[in-house]
Amino acid sequence: MPGAAAGARTSWRPDSRRLASLLAGRTAFRLTLLGANTALLASWGQGPYERYAAAMGTAQVLTTVTSLGIEKSALKLVPRARRTGPQLITVFLACAGVLTAAVVLWLAGSALLNPPRGGAVAVLAGLYMALLGLNTVLVGLCRALGRDRADIANFTALSLLVVTGTGGATLLGWGPEGFTGWILGGTALLNLVHVPALARAAARPVRRGTAVPAVSTSALMACGDVAAAGAVSLLFALLGASRHHEQTGHLYLMVLASSVLLNGFGYVLRLFQPHVSLTLRSLDATALDRRVVRRLLPLAVAGAAWTAAALLLARFAQGSGLLPPPVVVLLLYVLCTPLFFAMGSLNYLLENACARTLRATAAGAAAGLVCAVLTGVFLVPVLGALGAVGALAAGEAAHALAAWLLLGRSSLTRRPPVPAVPAAAPTDLGVPR
Repeated sequence: MPGAAAGARTSWRPDSRRLASLLAGRTAFRLTLLGANTALLASWGQGPYERYAAAMGTAQVLTTVTSLGIEKSALKLVPRARRTGPQLITVFLACAGVLTAAVVLWLAGSALLNPPRGGAVAVLAGLYMALLGLNTVLVGLCRALGRDRADIANFTALSLLVVTGTGGATLLGWGPEGFTGWILGGTALLNLVHVPALARAAARPVRRGTAVPAVSTSALMACGDVAAAGAVSLLFALLGASRHHEQTGHLYLMVLASSVLLNGFGYVLRLFQPHVSLTLRSLDATALDRRVVRRLLPLAVAGAAWTAAALLLARFAQGSGLLPPPVVVLLLYVLCTPLFFAMGSLNYLLENACARTLRATAAGAAAGLVCAVLTGVFLVPVLGALGAVGALAAGEAAHALAAWLLLGRSSLTRRPPVPAVPAAAPTDLGVPR
């Protein structure tokens, strides 16, 4: 398989030129989205934009559901595989296709049986987010095979879709349905372009011993992303149902602005993931576990205190009228960004260290989701969008605390084993031979 062979020969540590070119494509896409939404708000006005923002914000979780950790799992497992790389590509393509088809059928059935309150734009937004998640998987598989140009071209095309759609909205009078339908159709065509090359790199039949670990790893690595996106979607729903529903647009603009930082940070981690995954396989997992776990409890305590202080400061700024409401929401998010970055880094190491730490951080992410939603139930009706941002930060602190409770005791009592022989080289699915 030429594609897999090319991926096997690739140097997994990205150099500065490769890192800059890949990061530029994603950053340009996020900045284009932010600029486009500012233009859409000015063109449509508050009412139509609020309807569009509520639909897109609530559908955020579908991007994560259709990708479901597949990109992260591919970047972790494919570089470790000596012979089963093409089989892994087959498994990941099949999983992405099944998940996307399930989401599309669910959206279509729901729209027929119970038309959404947001109208057609809600269905179109759901379909777009689902196909955007599939797009993330496809370009992630291309990168796992060493095909970086596909990633750069993909996000350049997505940026052009958004720009032309914004032009249609401002110059031709497209409403939310027209704009969302345009970017939905373009994303669907772009996904079809990626499939033939990936299908040629795949291999059949697939051994059960390859498929089961790949699927289980994808499911566990998806927990953090699903929890984060699920929290955002549920908080959008809470905000839309509250007396502060007019702040939905403020929250969506904050999500877009923050995605430039957080998605850029997460993308850098993904670019280094194949190299980090191979490196962690050659290290003593227990020693790494102990070093990471010691930082979880201080992060949870400091994060909770910092979030409370930042929320009070933002509330004061909002009440005094010093800043416009959207800027206050963004200010609170920026103040909480160190917590998001710190927990994201620790979660990244726990996901890639060993199976036990992966399970623990997945369970911690679920606990963080529960905490974020429960906190939002109390804060959103009182504080609106500020309460939603505070609830997101509280969920990160709860994630850290839950992971520490699951890992802390065993990590503090276990002594690292002294290897009698050099560690074996990683092979297919990380199993030493």
